[in-house]
Amino acid sequence: MMERNYGHLVTIASAAGLMPVNGLADYCASKYAAVGFHEAIDLEISAKGLDNVSLTLVCPYYIDTGMFQGVTTKFPSILPIMDPEYASDKIVDAILMKQKMVLLPRSIYFFYALKGETHYSGTQYSDSQNGEVSE
Repeated sequence: MMERNYGHLVTIASAAGLMPVNGLADYCASKYAAVGFHEAIDLEISAKGLDNVSLTLVCPYYIDTGMFQGVTTKFPSILPIMDPEYASDKIVDAILMKQKMVLLPRSIYFFYALKGETHYSGTQYSDSQNGEVSE
């Protein structure tokens, strides 16, 4: 891709790769790694002046794929558990538009911006970002 100066790299991470989630430290660590990899590749592409290589970072909240069976959200109107078809449509649209980053649902942009404006403390996101598993 770099040799040809052409292509599109899509990194599927998670909102948990941008903000911590209580009880999911191992999952967050893997998603933070995916985000870091994406950012490093973006820097390399930029430094080499590769203007025909695009990147899209995808960071969704919970998608109803069965991976987090039984997960609920405290604020479903703000942080819904998304339908896979809805999420995939938004992701494909972002790729076709060569969008650098797509956060799903859109409310994640607010939480991501808030994180950038405030100093992180361990409990800062525990209420708004913590999915709870029903028993």
